[in-house]
Amino acid sequence: MTDNSITLALYAQTDVGMVRSGNEDNFLILDLSTGQSWTASEAERKDLLTYIQGYYGSLLAVSDGMGGALAGEVASRMAVETVRDRMLQLQAHEAYGKLPFQERLRLAVEEANLLINQESGSNPQHKGLGATFTAVATLGDQLYFAQVGDSRAYLIRQGKIARITKDQSLVQQLIDAGQITEEEAETHSYRNVILQALGAHSSVNVEVSTLRLRQLDTLLLCSDGLSGKMHADEIARIVSAAPDLKTACGELIDLANERGGEDNITVVLAQFSGGGLALPDRQLIEPEIIARSPDTPTEVDLRIGARTQPFDQVNDSLPSASSTAPIARVTGEVKTPVVPSSPPAAPKPPPTDNGLSGDRAAPRRPTTSVFAAPDFEEDEQVVASLRQQQPAVTTAATTQRRTKSLAADEETSAAEGQAGTDFEEVRDYRHPEAESAADPKLALVIIGSLLLLGLIAGSLFWYWNRARTAHQAEVQQQERERQQQEQLQARIGGLRERIANLSKRTSQADTPAAKQLLERLSDLTQRLDAAAALLPLNKVSEANQICNEVENSFGSLEREFERLSGLPPNRQNKQQPVQC
Repeated sequence: MTDNSITLALYAQTDVGMVRSGNEDNFLILDLSTGQSWTASEAERKDLLTYIQGYYGSLLAVSDGMGGALAGEVASRMAVETVRDRMLQLQAHEAYGKLPFQERLRLAVEEANLLINQESGSNPQHKGLGATFTAVATLGDQLYFAQVGDSRAYLIRQGKIARITKDQSLVQQLIDAGQITEEEAETHSYRNVILQALGAHSSVNVEVSTLRLRQLDTLLLCSDGLSGKMHADEIARIVSAAPDLKTACGELIDLANERGGEDNITVVLAQFSGGGLALPDRQLIEPEIIARSPDTPTEVDLRIGARTQPFDQVNDSLPSASSTAPIARVTGEVKTPVVPSSPPAAPKPPPTDNGLSGDRAAPRRPTTSVFAAPDFEEDEQVVASLRQQQPAVTTAATTQRRTKSLAADEETSAAEGQAGTDFEEVRDYRHPEAESAADPKLALVIIGSLLLLGLIAGSLFWYWNRARTAHQAEVQQQERERQQQEQLQARIGGLRERIANLSKRTSQADTPAAKQLLERLSDLTQRLDAAAALLPLNKVSEANQICNEVENSFGSLEREFERLSGLPPNRQNKQQPVQC
């Protein structure tokens, strides 16, 4: 019998580092088939250090929180626990379980973003809450990566290492644009400025990619506390030389601490083996980007599983990807952004007998359905019984009018006395005056009902339009803030370059005045650092004010340098850098 199993050997470790007092990093190890998980807040799970991958696959993730005080720790914990819980719930859901595996991963990360954003907006103690998130989910021999921020995922194959994820950061944009090199990015003043984080906005662009596993592939996920302290080839050399994954994690963290340890450090290592994996080949390790499927819902409602219509019909009723609604919004079981501490149990593959056996094997309707076809079927016996019990329908006015008009006919009067037990017969003998008197009243009732319905419909439309307008204004405001941040980042970069050029020229003159000028230029650089630190906190106006002050001060220093040195004015290009 062919062995198609895949075995995971893994280890995860996080460290506070040498400078910070608290650890804002977190990690996640999740067996999607059993529901067993391990996060940084829990003790080591020996049952998850080695196991055979099950039907639903596995999930590994690293998250680096931010926000000050304890907010960063809250954000990273919410990120890993929300993704853990929603992955288990979505795969067990009768509708969302039909989505492709990578789209369920995308939805889980999008919901984590939404919950962190809601917590940041509703809790003043957690204002500015945010977290990076890098995950890899395995299904069979296929890897699916999900990236938000600048934590990283590496793949080591036959001793060679390849970086799978791309940092969503400002320096990565500069590298892609050819403005700086990889080596320059390691010491660049913008190296800590990221362009995306969970919770920063109500929507997030989760970059998803895929890659096929090979025999003895080793995955490494880490926060920037590790990747910012060593090169990729150093990581590969340490992992390949270590006797086991736990030792490798420890050696990597120790080296990062020896080189300063200014940030928290988190490492997740996993090696894959078994008959279900093909041997490595000589092809380049190039992940394939997976765009968001147009069939992926933009709004998640876990209650739709009780409905009887197919999922494609349910999806048609949800907002489209081009609407102004956020990418993901959960309206089902989630009431608050607080994530449950224990994960729900993982589902088992559907049984062939629909989960019922014996006397309980008869099909049942969903208990949450409002109506079903049998609700509209008439029972002839019930209808006949109701007709037999129907009371006589007459009125005193009708009887009086009929008596006056038929007083001369004794036979008709006798028939009238017997007609009270049949509604249809009484209606046939109604006098025209009674019908004409009822018509105006009926018309007034109908008109009043229509006016009331119109008023209700108008009110509902007004409230809906008001909410839609408010949401569009919020989205536009967020876009304006993002553009302002990018423009301000570019402005800070331009000022840094001008200060660096003047500092270089000033350092050539070994005079007391030149040394004093260098100190003042260094002070301006520190003020720019303070302005850059305000951008992730959405304090654009404060950062812009600092830039104005720095620019004015720099102009004075530039003129002072020209007077001291007797050099001609510096005609450098002061155009702001292009943002990609």
